[in-house]
Amino acid sequence: MTEHTPGPWRIQPTSMKGQFLVAGGDLREGDGFSLQFSEGNARLIAAAPDLLEVAKLLERSLVYEIKKSDLEGDEEGARLKFFTLAEVREVIAKAEGDETTITLQHRATEQ
Repeated sequence: MTEHTPGPWRIQPTSMKGQFLVAGGDLREGDGFSLQFSEGNARLIAAAPDLLEVAKLLERSLVYEIKKSDLEGDEEGARLKFFTLAEVREVIAKAEGDETTITLQHRATEQ
């Protein structure tokens, strides 16, 4: 798994019209970064650490809800939550650089 610069990441306008700077980490300590993007891309990239944390929370919640649905005999609910869980896990794997997980999940859905 590839480590990422922990959030929060921030955006700020640049002197170039329509361009925004995305910065994260501590640039003074040499463990940060700073890149330039359009505003929409900058906002999405700056939200990435928070989105990853929410995806991990959703993963844990779905595991709990699947078990709960199984205990209640709600097979359809458990099935739908299971497919959602697979998608959430794929997004987490993509964000964390785990290409093996992504490939295996795609192969499973193609069969």
